[in-house]
Amino acid sequence: MKERVNESFSLKEKPISIDVEISKRPDFELWKAFLAGNKSAFINIYETYFDVLFSYGMRITPNEEVVKDSIHDVFFDLRKNSKNIGDTNHIKFYLFKCLKVRLFKELKGWVGKRGGLDDHTPFEITFSYEQMLINSQMDAEQTAKIKNAIEDLSPRKREAVYYIYFEGLNYEEVKELMGLSSAKSARDLVYKALRKLRNSLGFLPPLFYILETH
Repeated sequence: MKERVNESFSLKEKPISIDVEISKRPDFELWKAFLAGNKSAFINIYETYFDVLFSYGMRITPNEEVVKDSIHDVFFDLRKNSKNIGDTNHIKFYLFKCLKVRLFKELKGWVGKRGGLDDHTPFEITFSYEQMLINSQMDAEQTAKIKNAIEDLSPRKREAVYYIYFEGLNYEEVKELMGLSSAKSARDLVYKALRKLRNSLGFLPPLFYILETH
């Protein structure tokens, strides 16, 4: 996948070393450098966010081919249209928006060609036992109950919780990604998810305390 992207931008023949100073810049400055034609900035963005984007895409669809092709298209379009792209101070959020739009476009095509994706579960989140134990300091039995309760959330609630807790987005960004009417709607959706978890478990897992004051 990475080779394919590099090949598309004629970067494979001579690897570009990432400027250490570029990599230390805040998102706004890194993005400005990319828009100005700095190849090292572009490669830094690609290397930093490829795995994050792949993980995100696989939560929307389990089809690796569609996810990889969509990520490729996102970066191809970024490089091709860099002169017409606006500024951003949160690169991950910007890339999430691009990838989600691209995936939904691609999935509509796949549904039309294949008559639907029967094995597709909208916005799947997999929580590892190790992650849950580290965050909540609970035993395996309690962790399993928490995992099941999270899986019982609606896809929309899981998606909102994922953005806030696992990706560190704010409610305004969640609103944009999910097509909600306001940041308050995003906040309400997250709180409804927390309420359902609390009602299902009889308590709110410590790893979600941060959500209540986010």
